[in-house]
Amino acid sequence: MVNFVVDSTFGLTEVYAKEHGVRVVSLTLTLDGKEYTEGYQEEWTEFYFDYSRSKGVAKTSQPSPDLFVKAVRDILESDPESDVMVLTIGDRLSGTIGSAKIAVQEFAECKNRVVAFDSHNGGVSSLLLLEELIKLRDEGASLDEIIALFEDIKDRISTRFIPASLTELARGGRVNKLLSCIGNILNIKPVFEYKANDLHVIGKYLGVTRAMQNSVDILPKFDRILICYIGDDKMVPALKDKLFRKFGMSHIDVYPMCPVAGAHIGIGTVGIITLVSKEQ
Repeated sequence: MVNFVVDSTFGLTEVYAKEHGVRVVSLTLTLDGKEYTEGYQEEWTEFYFDYSRSKGVAKTSQPSPDLFVKAVRDILESDPESDVMVLTIGDRLSGTIGSAKIAVQEFAECKNRVVAFDSHNGGVSSLLLLEELIKLRDEGASLDEIIALFEDIKDRISTRFIPASLTELARGGRVNKLLSCIGNILNIKPVFEYKANDLHVIGKYLGVTRAMQNSVDILPKFDRILICYIGDDKMVPALKDKLFRKFGMSHIDVYPMCPVAGAHIGIGTVGIITLVSKEQ
């Protein structure tokens, strides 16, 4: 049996974590002198409420190795025959993998295998990855088989997102501050893609409607598709409609993005997560 430890940016609900035996290690945020533990998806309301009303800058902190050590020990105490796979947000976005790798060294002499991997993803794209690994685990796969699937799909998962504004991205140094001001004034909406642990702009459009339409039009062939949003889902119906019209589907799952993403990208952001097909 293989069990998983993930960080809180994956956005698990407490019910999902318990049902699938996943331990969650939390990142923290600080806003206006107040500290928030990211935790499960149900715990995000307070941060987003405060953040939407604040003029302050939210700062994020990665978890300590000790928190990962405790999560692994909890698994091994409850299931002494288990192997453990620790997954974290991509290191392009956070240094959390460093804490996880330090933690797994504590179990180097353990009879159980304990491994840590940078997911090359973040937020809902990491959750999609985890869901695929859990499906395989539940079919009775070994740790080596799960690692093989992880290596196969981690860089085929793409997040394309349209920020409501460029302010937070400029604060984090991911967008030039002058270009951020110009873009906000002229309503120029860049479309970012985070894939294979790399973040880049794939297009710039006048207005969010054109940005969404072009994002949908250039989607590659995919095996799975999800919609994500940060803090405010008002743009989700329009994006859903464009995907329904393009691909003839009648349902798309919608997931909120974690507060860590909100702090760095901004409330109102909407995006598309795809597991890109091998058949391109």
